[in-house]
Amino acid sequence: MLTPEQIAALRDWAGHIADPINDFLLEDIARRIAKAGQLTSSASYQVWRAQELGMSQREIKKKLKKLLRVSNKELRQLLTQSAEVGYDFDIKRFPQVQAVSFSQNESLQGIVRAAVAMAQKDLENITQTLGMVDPYGKALPLRDAYRSCMDYAFKQVFTGATDYNTAIRQATKHLADKGTRVIDYESGVHTSLEAATRRNIMGGLGLMQEQITAATHDDMGCDGWEISAHANSAPDHEPIQGKQYSDAEYQSLNNSLVRRISTLNCGHVAFPIILGVNEPQYTPEQLQKFRDDNAKGITYAGRHYTGYEATQMQRRLERSIRKQKNRILTDEAAGDKDKLLQDQIKLQRLRQEYRLFSKAAGLRTEDERLYVSGFGRGEAARSNAAAKKQIALIDSFQEGMASAGYSTQGFDYYTGDVETLRQMQSAFTQMASDFPEEAQGLTIRLRWTDDTDTIGWFDDKSRTINYNRALFKNWGTAQKEYADRVQSGHFPAGTDAKGCFYHEFGHAVWFARGGGSLRKAVDNTLLKLGYGRVNVSQRKELLRKVLSIYASETTSPAYQEVIAEAFSEWYNSDKPRDFCKEFLKEVGVIGDV
Repeated sequence: MLTPEQIAALRDWAGHIADPINDFLLEDIARRIAKAGQLTSSASYQVWRAQELGMSQREIKKKLKKLLRVSNKELRQLLTQSAEVGYDFDIKRFPQVQAVSFSQNESLQGIVRAAVAMAQKDLENITQTLGMVDPYGKALPLRDAYRSCMDYAFKQVFTGATDYNTAIRQATKHLADKGTRVIDYESGVHTSLEAATRRNIMGGLGLMQEQITAATHDDMGCDGWEISAHANSAPDHEPIQGKQYSDAEYQSLNNSLVRRISTLNCGHVAFPIILGVNEPQYTPEQLQKFRDDNAKGITYAGRHYTGYEATQMQRRLERSIRKQKNRILTDEAAGDKDKLLQDQIKLQRLRQEYRLFSKAAGLRTEDERLYVSGFGRGEAARSNAAAKKQIALIDSFQEGMASAGYSTQGFDYYTGDVETLRQMQSAFTQMASDFPEEAQGLTIRLRWTDDTDTIGWFDDKSRTINYNRALFKNWGTAQKEYADRVQSGHFPAGTDAKGCFYHEFGHAVWFARGGGSLRKAVDNTLLKLGYGRVNVSQRKELLRKVLSIYASETTSPAYQEVIAEAFSEWYNSDKPRDFCKEFLKEVGVIGDV
């Protein structure tokens, strides 16, 4: 019999046997995609693609053959060791019987040899049906997947549909997320290489263990079975674990289960016993404690988990960490520095969550479950250093914003520079000092938007100021792009990119005070400045002159951009103009100055 801990270790090992194959393919295709996006003519791309596809297929076959030899060696070791451990445990329960040692038991050696041969054949068959998911979400054979991904990257850049970095990210997204796939070409169903390998190997292991324990059962003159028991059992097996059954009872019970005992798809196994001779391993009181502790579980982040659910959550976090490591390897192969830093930050935060959750659940962290073959110590050290530096910057910013009364969203994986966050925090801290009631509880959010020209917008219902993530990465670039718009008259004279922060806060202040049309306030201000009474076209033309083109935009309620642009100029310009000052006085934002 194998213990639950041994079964879990075998399951992990089985899942990692094909890791080198997966890692090689992901890095290889990512490098080729990156090259495809750099080519500048259709003719040169067609020649290059023909060469690459032929070369890649030869290299892949050669590499897979080499990796398969290593995997087969590991398979033989995996099955042989598990068979010996399980057999030795079973015969130790019958000291009164002179049992044949594992190495001398020819019938068992035959079972192991057959299991090894079957497992190796299954692994070879799996490698014949490998594929990947292309940018359109289709699972394709390797050659077709290579062609589709490279074509996508080239066309996106060549036609100007997207920039180079975006094209590479889109072309490699499914590769990193889903990894190498095993495809059933008849049904079209596909699963990950890791899951397919684990399922096949553990299925073969389970069958081998079943055959060995059955032989031991007969050799030892047994007439029953005992099902092992462990903490945090799954609900379907918890009522039956730790109990003894006659041969007929066990066979009937096992045939009724959706997940049969001894298939190694769970932590339970059955071992042979002689009823009335072999004492149960666990008392009824111990089994009841297993059930009580499982039901009690833990409460984490406001949610209750049974003991079993906590172990499953831990497994999900481990899978997420492994997937994140694969994303980092893909980013490096594609040369995407911005995406690399973002994924390094995500990995660091996942690791933190894994440690916190495991500690709260009383579960041991298992670094071996986080292993990805291409992600060694050097890779881990570089990833940690880059992520920790950026996370420290993000955390400092979020703490500063929180102390000013704001909540923040979308900054957890920020990859931009420190100056952008410094300028943003400075502006909003000033606003919180001048308008504490309006600032309290306001959310500042960084998010993606398909409208690349949009800098920011205010959502009155959620009281959220949103900013376009793509435009707030480098403060120097933001300043230059903003200055061009000031030069054209689109934004108020004398302002810089910091005006974007004051602008949206102006919207928040006005809506907090009831909102409504600003047409009358605009007309009163123009009248006070000597422009007389105006019609719609005159009003718009004057707003362009005395404030900005953007201030004249049609909005509902009317002239909402006027107060936002007035905020931008008043708080950002060294010399705010008369209209700005008089308008803010008119709406009660400032007093006599």
